Amino acid sequence: MNLHRNALPILAALLAAALAACGAQPASAPSSPVARAERAAGSDPSTPSPSSTPAQAAPMTAEIPQGFSSYAAESVGDNQQCVVGAASDEDGMNQRPVAYLAQASGKPIWVRALDLPSDTYQSRVTHCLRQGDALYVLLQSDTQPEQSLSQTLLRVVKLGIADGAVQAGGDVVVPGAKGAYSAWVDEGASHLRWDNGGVVVAGQYAALDAPEQRNAFTAALKPDLSH
Repeated sequence: MNLHRNALPILAALLAAALAACGAQPASAPSSPVARAERAAGSDPSTPSPSSTPAQAAPMTAEIPQGFSSYAAESVGDNQQCVVGAASDEDGMNQRPVAYLAQASGKPIWVRALDLPSDTYQSRVTHCLRQGDALYVLLQSDTQPEQSLSQTLLRVVKLGIADGAVQAGGDVVVPGAKGAYSAWVDEGASHLRWDNGGVVVAGQYAALDAPEQRNAFTAALKPDLSH
């Protein structure tokens, strides 16, 4: 009889301890399915997902490259000027097109090295035109080092005036030109101008097999540089 009375308090204490243990999750309890999926994917919950991470803007250069030669400098308002040309190696070869926006004092605000057009080996920027918040620049590019075999092709590139970012580009289709030819645009702001709601390029061209026979042309591109 005494044994039964002593066992009852012991059983009650064990039952209370078991109930208390059930009320708390063990340290080794499995995490939620979302947490397991994150660990399986190798993600760190404290690190923002790619969609929430701000994109890093490309650094804006304000240094004129070595070997730069200016082909033109046009006032574009707001006490600023657009300077265009090319950077070349020590031999004056392998020109790479460059355009930059500068203060009236000549200090660069931004400098943009442009890509070579397709199928060309060197290029130079020769003209610049401002329209609204954009700069339109003209590239004259050579296809080969050997002058007698090389064609000079024309392309217009649209840059944002704020940072020089490339917004559009379009090849100049020369009216009347057939077969292999070279086209070029002489100095002067009138040869790259804004007219009738679009960009107008005025220059000359000649067939490679008849270089002395020069022909004048005028080509027009839309503001987005389509034809």
